[in-house]
Amino acid sequence: MQRTQITLDAPARAAVLAAYNQTPDPETRTRLQMVLLARDHDLSPAEVGRLVHRSHDVALRVLRRFGEGGVAAVPRRRPKGRAPLVTPAWEAELVRVIECDPHAFGVQNANWTTRLLAGYLAARTGVAVDQETVRKRLHRLGYVCKRPTWTLAERAQAQEGWEGNA
Repeated sequence: MQRTQITLDAPARAAVLAAYNQTPDPETRTRLQMVLLARDHDLSPAEVGRLVHRSHDVALRVLRRFGEGGVAAVPRRRPKGRAPLVTPAWEAELVRVIECDPHAFGVQNANWTTRLLAGYLAARTGVAVDQETVRKRLHRLGYVCKRPTWTLAERAQAQEGWEGNA
């Protein structure tokens, strides 16, 4: 099996161990564990991958990155691609209007729908997204669709007649 040579002196190993113990991100912790396993037990990337339940390719990539860039190169990198359309201002406006009557914002409807929210937010913030993006953001914020309106999940569950309480 191919070995990826990880050589660490005592201070460098201590830095990896300190990062391992301090990181709140489980994936980064697992990746730092890969480095420690490869170094301490002279394991191949395939063996390290099996021990931490990751593929050989992931283990090899992590070990190579560590060899080239040290501890800072170990965390998972975000894939390149289009930046998210939703801005903090867009989300703040969504949170602000969802609790209000649509009429207060010039929308001639008794209740907010994802279509109406998407249209209002596009006009107000300049960020145009589809209905599904609005739905997903509402879900992340803890809202559930309780026909005919969006309701904060914890408020819906507190109601005696809520369907989910049956």
